[in-house]
Amino acid sequence: MAEKDKIQKTLEAYNDVFADIVNVLLFNGRRVVDENDLTDAQTFSYYKMDENQVHGQERDVAKIWNNGEIRISFIGLENQMKPDKFMPLRVIGYDGAAYRSQLNDKNQNTCYPVITLVLYFGTKRRWLHNKSLKEIMTIPEDLKPFVNDYKINVFELAWLTDEQINNFTSDFRYVATLLRRIRTKENYPMSPKSYKHAREIIDLFRVMSQNNKEVEVIIDEFNNNREAGGAFMTEDEMYEMFDRIESRGEQRKSIEVVKSFYANGVSLELIAKSMNMTIEQVQNIVKDVVVEA
Repeated sequence: MAEKDKIQKTLEAYNDVFADIVNVLLFNGRRVVDENDLTDAQTFSYYKMDENQVHGQERDVAKIWNNGEIRISFIGLENQMKPDKFMPLRVIGYDGAAYRSQLNDKNQNTCYPVITLVLYFGTKRRWLHNKSLKEIMTIPEDLKPFVNDYKINVFELAWLTDEQINNFTSDFRYVATLLRRIRTKENYPMSPKSYKHAREIIDLFRVMSQNNKEVEVIIDEFNNNREAGGAFMTEDEMYEMFDRIESRGEQRKSIEVVKSFYANGVSLELIAKSMNMTIEQVQNIVKDVVVEA
């Protein structure tokens, strides 16, 4: 998880990728944020639990969006692999610290907005957890008019529409495509293009595939065919890679089913028929399997 988090943050920290994410998710693909107008922001902040305890909290990626000398906004990205029902509390903590830093800046004459985008990388289930502060709390009716709500911006990347995915112009398009494909198990074609941040993309594909050794072998095959430091894959190669991963995964499942049938006394003929294999193929798979008495 730590490696995946590190690679995600490294890719998103590139200004072209960061600007692309913001432009697609906040501005429907309009090129509002220019990568040259972004500067790195402080991601680490502290909060006090009591008089003797000071804790740190760190955003995944944060940038200041500038217009010349004027700061337009502070924008942060938070990556989530699993839904978190307390995410609104986390986000309000990050955003509050960013606003507090403006208060402490003696050179700051006006305030600027702080925006956090929660990027959900999950592919198996939707984000059905809370997206606002009030959803977390049980509030007495008499208090409800006095409790301010705080809503968070959650983007389920694997469920982005075709239009949204096609609006990406940076390497993040490949990330969204991969997540979409993992979720739907279908080929999702795009126009061919090579990677700009090849190393981060390939490493991210590897960790998102749960460090499957077969995936690593396939990636190494592509890397060995490239010049050192200039590794990249076209989209056709990417699809070929994941087709091979999927087919190997299915083959592995079939082998386990055959072994299980045989160990439980199912005949070779019946196994071959049900698994659409020849008897010789079944014999090769079960030759080392011990049949239960």
